[in-house]
Amino acid sequence: VTRAAVLGEHALYQLRPVTGQRHQLRLHLCALGAPILGDAFYPRVLRGAGEPDDPARPLQLLARELRFIDPVSRIEHHFRSQLTLRW
Repeated sequence: VTRAAVLGEHALYQLRPVTGQRHQLRLHLCALGAPILGDAFYPRVLRGAGEPDDPARPLQLLARELRFIDPVSRIEHHFRSQLTLRW
């Protein structure tokens, strides 16, 4: 976890997980005192486990870049998103 920029009362973090699910990233950031903006699960439960996300309060978590080596073909794949977060 690296803080990439401070944006007023918020900050932009760069995460480089080795393995894991979105839930784990949310939990780790919350434990570090940096909960994800718009997160409806951490730091306090705002909805039930099976309930859909609230589109008016989207989770502010975005994979800007994804890079991996295909375990079968051994070809490296690299994807970059042009999407931006909504503050």
